[in-house]
Amino acid sequence: MIEMQHFTPDEFREWGRDMSPHLLALLDEFRDRLGHPVAISPHPKALGRHHGPQGTSQHNVDRWGEVRAVDVMPKIGRRFRRLAFDIAKETGFTGIGVYPDWEPRWGMHLDVRDDREPGDPAVWSGIKVWDRDEERMVQVYRALEQGFA
Repeated sequence: MIEMQHFTPDEFREWGRDMSPHLLALLDEFRDRLGHPVAISPHPKALGRHHGPQGTSQHNVDRWGEVRAVDVMPKIGRRFRRLAFDIAKETGFTGIGVYPDWEPRWGMHLDVRDDREPGDPAVWSGIKVWDRDEERMVQVYRALEQGFA
């Protein structure tokens, strides 16, 4: 694992040795540019996952041989989501998702997928909507702008 200014190895839990060095370098730079603390999401799937060689998630260590995605929760208010997105894009992440409804605070998915170029990332938002059939809130993926609404 690379040496980082803003994160400790323990924050990456059991996935520390599997984390992409490129991802970690960008994450540290993102935190530096943002100027505010950034927490790794406490969700068990915020870092690596085992989804077999066919699973396409950037979190999937089985497919990529390393964890190429991290879910984070910047410790700034919701009104700064656009700023955090812009900084993530400028930093060079090639996949950026904005999740305004995560708990305990809004969050972002940041990745280093190799089918996109820095400055032209895959982008989306994950928002919660009421599913009448299941009678509960479910997360759906929508256009990026809905993550800023």
